[in-house]
Amino acid sequence: MLSRSSEYAVRALSFLATRKERSWLLSRSIAEELGIPPPFLAKILQTMATVGILSSQRGRGGGFRLQRDAATISLYEIVEPFDHLGHRTLCILGQQLCGEEHACPLHFAWKASRDTFLAALHATSLADVARMEFTGSFPWNLPPADRSDAHT
Repeated sequence: MLSRSSEYAVRALSFLATRKERSWLLSRSIAEELGIPPPFLAKILQTMATVGILSSQRGRGGGFRLQRDAATISLYEIVEPFDHLGHRTLCILGQQLCGEEHACPLHFAWKASRDTFLAALHATSLADVARMEFTGSFPWNLPPADRSDAHT
């Protein structure tokens, strides 16, 4: 399960990827369009600019836009700054000692599932997700999230 930050990042960047022109968009405009709390989205977009996925520009005519082509941005790059999935090696059952030599009952099943999930994130590009919008299967404008969700 991805965090709310990762979910919003994927939605916002997918929205930017569907735009024909690469003009600058204000975070509040994106937030309005997608039904995401504006202050929360601003922090998410700034994180994406910090890791080099978005370009940001202050002042009149500024905002955010994709720094690279959407086909070259993997979902892993988008969610990793928020969820740190590449560093999660904790036992799914919470055991202190769990690894290849001292495996809990779910260790190998969890490791296989985790590896498959990470591979899918690496293999799926932002362009792949953006194309889903045209089939009507991607939730663009969901109702605004409860403010209590903004901390996950």
